[in-house]
Amino acid sequence: MSTDNCGYIGRLAVVPDSRGKGLAKFLLRDTFAHDAAGRTGTILHVDTSNPTPAVPLYISVGMHPDLTTNIWRRTLHP
Repeated sequence: MSTDNCGYIGRLAVVPDSRGKGLAKFLLRDTFAHDAAGRTGTILHVDTSNPTPAVPLYISVGMHPDLTTNIWRRTLHP
């Protein structure tokens, strides 16, 4: 899928006490509905090592991985 003409979700978070109530699914589906009026899709970036069940959530609303990247880092100490 090309990212051209896609909506982008920059941040999605639900406070712990409100998780499991469908709020994130609602927010995602609401974004999909807005993007459907002229966009070709909706994308987001996710850290798959996130301790929350983010990946299963995205899969449950019909999203799928399109690109996987590895990011490497070295911390420099002065």
